[in-house]
Amino acid sequence: MRNRSSPQSEPTARIEPLAKLPLFWDLQGKRALVGGGSDAAAWKAELLSACGAEVEVYAEAGTLGQVMTDLARANKVTIFDQPWHIGMFAGAAMAIGDCATDDEARAFGCAARAAGVPFNVIDNPAYCQFQFGSIVNRSPVILSISTDGAAPILAQAIRRRVETLLPPALKGWAALAQTLRPTVNTRLTPGPKRRAFWERFVDRSFSSMKEPTETDRQSLVADMDQLYHMPLSGSITLVGAGPGDAEMLTLKAVRSLQAADVILFDDSVSPEVLELARREAKRMLVSAAFEGADRGTASTLHDVIIGMARGGKRVVLLRSEYTATSEQAAMEVSALARRGVTSELIPGVSKASDRDFGASLKLPGTEVLRL
Repeated sequence: MRNRSSPQSEPTARIEPLAKLPLFWDLQGKRALVGGGSDAAAWKAELLSACGAEVEVYAEAGTLGQVMTDLARANKVTIFDQPWHIGMFAGAAMAIGDCATDDEARAFGCAARAAGVPFNVIDNPAYCQFQFGSIVNRSPVILSISTDGAAPILAQAIRRRVETLLPPALKGWAALAQTLRPTVNTRLTPGPKRRAFWERFVDRSFSSMKEPTETDRQSLVADMDQLYHMPLSGSITLVGAGPGDAEMLTLKAVRSLQAADVILFDDSVSPEVLELARREAKRMLVSAAFEGADRGTASTLHDVIIGMARGGKRVVLLRSEYTATSEQAAMEVSALARRGVTSELIPGVSKASDRDFGASLKLPGTEVLRL
């Protein structure tokens, strides 16, 4: 039995089950195969070519569609006037098959597997080692949306909605991030300062609908220099988890969870709420002993979180009862203030009434801890 007199790392899964593992594959300069010349095969061939692959298409001339013919004329693919065959797989990085029957799909998969080549059979998930998602292209920012083959139309609908949220200029900001990264890694040590720089970068990129300018780049370099000389500081934020429904969290609460280094939570916080937290954040369960009336116990909890914040950590204390009218939240803020620490309260939705929900939208001004 574990000792519940101190915070413990949460043993439950930090991520919900995934139907497939999303990966991003480097195909630059690598050989990729396509068996078949249909329009569906042409779309996959064009996608592989856009990733920098050297695409070889195996299909007899009479079976080539117009789209594939156009790709060949544009030198995006190389056509081999023959059906796919076992000998073509050696040395390939990837193989895509456009197979007319299950027997052909099975044969294609067996040949690729024997050669150690990852394969996909178009529109036949049963014979695929991997699947393609619906893509949002702001390269080097790339989003791929998958429904595990259950509803491709739904994935396309999601993609259309996401497209409207991401300005085309994001491509330029991502390219700027690539050029700045080596300097950031040299100038700022891993941890709070480096993350603070990238958070400023993100805020600037999403507040602008235009491509970054030289002025933007110089301003970001100035931010880097400012952070380099800035003393290390942390923060303490009390966040209301609400009645357990993750969709009822305020946007400010979600931002706080996604920026946290350490999250201390009680037993009433649902896994759905924790799922919204930053993956790298350390999660610790605050035991019932910390929530008792004993003065020494409360003091111990405050010692823990103040110590973390003074070490530069962004600490979130996550509890369902932190609402806009919560006495406990007020007591926590006051207790920290008596120890010379300024904290921020982000109230959650109350279980009891809609009135508390309205109050939770009227958030207090942001206060940042400086220790």
